Amino acid sequence: MKKALEFSRFLIISFEFLVFLSGTCAQLLFEKDIQALVSNTRLQDEQLKFLAAIPAALCVWSFVSGRKLLFPEKDKSSILQSWPDYWRLKSGFNAALTWNVIFFSISVFAWASQWKTPSATSWIWLTVSLVGAGLCCLSIYNAQNYLEEQTSQCKENR
Repeated sequence: MKKALEFSRFLIISFEFLVFLSGTCAQLLFEKDIQALVSNTRLQDEQLKFLAAIPAALCVWSFVSGRKLLFPEKDKSSILQSWPDYWRLKSGFNAALTWNVIFFSISVFAWASQWKTPSATSWIWLTVSLVGAGLCCLSIYNAQNYLEEQTSQCKENR
């Protein structure tokens, strides 16, 4: 139960959740204003494929980076896995990965939308998927750097 609550906390109290919530609010409150802004904007098919592929690439990067985060190469003696709060690290990573999969799914929705006459909804959710996936990867990258720093310090103290 404690682990599920911690996972939920990581999922809800996050910048990724704010990005998702901002997209939902923009959809509900400013759809007409955004539609007026994007009504004359046209994306080329190649540009759209590239933009929609960015969250997919970032999601794949997150899966690959998970191994480096949870099992750092410099941690030969498994210091990190024996840490009492390791489960929190793993829970935080799983929450970031969950958000990354959500943002990837949103990008697929945006990619599948009708872009010959783009709607505010398509633009909002494409933007949400790009920003959200970028934030997820930034969180994972920062966690990797922090853990690498901490394991290096731990080795020096031994």
